[in-house]
Amino acid sequence: MKFLKISFFACLFLFALNLSAQRPGGGPGQLPNLDSMRVKLSLSADQETKIKSVISTYRPKLKEARDSNTEQTARREAMAPLLQSMQEEIRLVLNDEQKAKLDAMKANRPKKGKKAK
Repeated sequence: MKFLKISFFACLFLFALNLSAQRPGGGPGQLPNLDSMRVKLSLSADQETKIKSVISTYRPKLKEARDSNTEQTARREAMAPLLQSMQEEIRLVLNDEQKAKLDAMKANRPKKGKKAK
């Protein structure tokens, strides 16, 4: 009985750990995670408002680019310049220290895609 309880709680812990590892947003082709940026970059209320405005401006454009292209390569090509422009506008809101932190966050982000064999 004791072993069963321990096994149950171990499974519950692993399930909770798996859920916490799945973080939404911020990946390639996705909108930035404003909550994460707020905490990690110590955004002011004014900066947060400006970044929300930038994101809300680009959201419909990105949705249209995503929805109008059925092929993944065409979708990426249509979205890439929009994402680049959005990132540039967001960087205009940040100070130099925040820009350095953002660059470090991007450099430490895990790479996605096919792995080399």
